[in-house]
Amino acid sequence: MNRRISDLLDAYHDDSVELSGPTPLSSARIKELTMNKINGAKTVKKAARLTTRLLAAAAVIAALTVSALAVNYAIGAGGLMQGFFAKDGEALSTGQIETLDQIGQTFEGGVTDNGATITPLAALADDNCCYLRLRVEAPEGTVLPDLEPDSYYQLFGGRWPEEELTLTSASGEDLQGYTYAFEWQPDSDPTDNVKEVVIRFTAQGTERLVFSRQEGIVLTIPGLWVQSAEKAYTPVFTGHFALTVGRFERRSLTVDCGGADHVDETGLGFTVWLDRIELSPLSISMWFRDNVKPDQTSRVHFGGSSGICEGLQIVLKDGTVAFDNVPSWKYDPADLNWDASTMLADGPINDRNCYAPFDRPLDLDQVDYIKFGDHIISVHAD
Repeated sequence: MNRRISDLLDAYHDDSVELSGPTPLSSARIKELTMNKINGAKTVKKAARLTTRLLAAAAVIAALTVSALAVNYAIGAGGLMQGFFAKDGEALSTGQIETLDQIGQTFEGGVTDNGATITPLAALADDNCCYLRLRVEAPEGTVLPDLEPDSYYQLFGGRWPEEELTLTSASGEDLQGYTYAFEWQPDSDPTDNVKEVVIRFTAQGTERLVFSRQEGIVLTIPGLWVQSAEKAYTPVFTGHFALTVGRFERRSLTVDCGGADHVDETGLGFTVWLDRIELSPLSISMWFRDNVKPDQTSRVHFGGSSGICEGLQIVLKDGTVAFDNVPSWKYDPADLNWDASTMLADGPINDRNCYAPFDRPLDLDQVDYIKFGDHIISVHAD
């Protein structure tokens, strides 16, 4: 059974997020966005025939119907997901949105059961995490209001395993070793029967779950419940909703860090040797060594829950620090009875790997270098 991070966070939501996704686009705007996609498509020669997708887009323009399919096609995964990442009123850059368009996918329809429909709108994934935006539509006549504090909508019930949300591969393999959290999106009409939610799946521990596996992923949802402050679950609707996502385009940037060393500055004084980093638009993965004796490793925190080493920054070409893991706290070795003379080895003895998701997507083309302690590590070959 997978641990549900939502039980810890109680379905944390952020009312400060402003989204334009639920509002249908005008016919003129759909035409403009779709034509931009057509004009931006690369062709081998002028006489080349349009692809099936472009022909479908042309039909959309001709009909000028404001449908979910037309809106999703015109906006793309980046446009549909930008509201989730653009916190505190800071919009994503054009490069970030285009990156999400490249690695993400949008969908044409949902699954209906017992009068309810759950529709995937957009999905993003890499090896470490997966984001899925869903439209949840209760049966006609059922209202999905905004809930009082300490009550939450959940896509699972209180009886396990029959009311459990599950992930499997397209071939039927149960995926294990992940946590998930729901972020319900602001609702422009809390008197209707529709809500939207972004589910964030993250790999648990140091093993790579590889959400971006090529064969695809099937998310099975048993229904919608309201969870009370006392953890009682009241069903809104139940059913079998199997949503297939996957075949993501995998983009990454691998950086050889050459064993760059950095002495921990929290007070314990251990050393980390950084061997390799892999950047994706959604997360950072790293492989490193340290000199903490094996029986003492549980007392050393490499960046808290993320596992990423302190003292690491990702710097963009314009000087912006896109990821900053410089520690803001200190250990007191005396409180831990830490004796470096007995707890540290003379050189690296442990091989480790870890990862952390980004708060905002990373445009790989804009990354200039990685700063690790006193080391500046270029990410692009000269």
